[in-house]
Amino acid sequence: MKRLFRRSRAIFPVAPWPDSPPPRALSMLADGTNPIHRLLDDWRLPRHETRAQLTARLGLSPGGLSHREMLALPEAIRLAGALEPWTADGSDRIPPQFPIGRFSSVVWFEDDAHANLRRIAGDLATKLGPAPTGQHWNTLVAAWRAGTARISLIAWPPELQPSDLAIDAEKRDPRLRTACHVHVETGYCLPLSSQERDWVAGFRPIRMAGSVGTERMAKAGTAAAHETELEYVRDPSGLVADRQGRMGLSADGRALIVVSNQLYVMPRASILRLDVTRLTRAKGAGGSSLRAICRTQAPGTDGLSVHVAQSSDPDGMTALAEDLGAGLGCPVSIGPYEPDC
Repeated sequence: MKRLFRRSRAIFPVAPWPDSPPPRALSMLADGTNPIHRLLDDWRLPRHETRAQLTARLGLSPGGLSHREMLALPEAIRLAGALEPWTADGSDRIPPQFPIGRFSSVVWFEDDAHANLRRIAGDLATKLGPAPTGQHWNTLVAAWRAGTARISLIAWPPELQPSDLAIDAEKRDPRLRTACHVHVETGYCLPLSSQERDWVAGFRPIRMAGSVGTERMAKAGTAAAHETELEYVRDPSGLVADRQGRMGLSADGRALIVVSNQLYVMPRASILRLDVTRLTRAKGAGGSSLRAICRTQAPGTDGLSVHVAQSSDPDGMTALAEDLGAGLGCPVSIGPYEPDC
């Protein structure tokens, strides 16, 4: 066993990285299918059934390891060492009309975070190949990526955590202190409709002082969308390579287009208002941000907030918001100055 342990350490080295270890990038299979999707189907994760359909069939399960309302998926095949069935977020802030885009599991074999991560990484390596594994801040991580689909592992070794850290879930189940969390992102998003494709192909970028989205965002088409944003995220394939980090209106003025970490297409009729937040220098550097508040079918919120742009100047987004509001015919709310605490 000691010899096997030394071998697994050699195959999956756990060393500090200046940034998170890069995911193993996977190519599509010979038949054009996504290898991560193929594995999810082997695990019987319901990535095609809508959240509404699954919730109606299975219901939400309060409690469990997280003590939050979750959608438990007992029909999916559990990973070796899983402490509970696969789960999905049960938040009512997620629109229910789309397939679930994120699944989670927690695995534990022994009271050693390093060993637990190495074990599940080894199991996945037999199916997807080995991924770089290492320490990032106070965690151990590894990941595989194919397109916008991703499988990520993360563990929090107790020796890397603050000595006074107290987590209620770990008090209820001490195994969580050294467990490895497995997160799946399917990368689901809607393709562009014919109308939306015309809007994106002909949209007129607006020059602005500031930056689109938030700083250091990934490029559109390289990361899975947040499930709360699926109503307005679209597949950008082949349409926005030369417009990354830009925003503007469609040629007919009927939609707001934002190309940041995702491609956002927001029809004028779906935008309730534009909100500007203004922060003055305090503990933080201050600045301003512009968000579009859009209609949503998520029952737990009155509107979805999409981050449009930001500026280091507290007044940097005001004129842009007013111009966009005039072009879209929607209300604009300019917030009061508040200290950046």
